[in-house]
Amino acid sequence: MFRIRARIRKYKAERKLKKSNHEDWRMYKHHNDPDVCHYANDVDTYYYGYKYIYAIKDYKHYAFQCIGDYGPGGLRFGYDEMTMWCEEKIRWNYRRDIHRVWANSWGKAEFNDIGGSDYIYFAFKNEKDFSYFLLRWS
Repeated sequence: MFRIRARIRKYKAERKLKKSNHEDWRMYKHHNDPDVCHYANDVDTYYYGYKYIYAIKDYKHYAFQCIGDYGPGGLRFGYDEMTMWCEEKIRWNYRRDIHRVWANSWGKAEFNDIGGSDYIYFAFKNEKDFSYFLLRWS
C-alpha cells in the first residue's frame, strides 16, 4: 500500500518537473522562487524576500578569476566554487545571480541590459548564513 503511494508521488513529481522544462529541482526552485520579483527595475526590489545582499563588484575578486579550463564546456570560475560551497553549507537559503547593472543618480543599482557592469549577487535570508559566507569569501 505504501509503496504504491510512494510510486504515485514520485510519478507526479517527475511529471511536474518534466512539464516545467527544468533539468532538476534546484533549477526549478531557482526559477520559481517566491521571494524574487522578476519584473523589478532595481536590485533591492528584485531581492525583496532576501534581507542580506552581497554584491561582488571588483573584477579582481576571487569570483571573477578563472580557476581552470577543462576543455569544451569545462571553464570554471571562482563563483562556481562559491556556489558549490553555498550548496554544501547553506542549501536553500541563498540565491546567486549575475546581473548587468549601472548606478543611477541616487546611487542605487538598476538593471540595464545595454550598458553597465556585470556584478555577481549573493542574497541570503538568514544573518547567520550571510556572516558565515562573508567570513569565508570576502
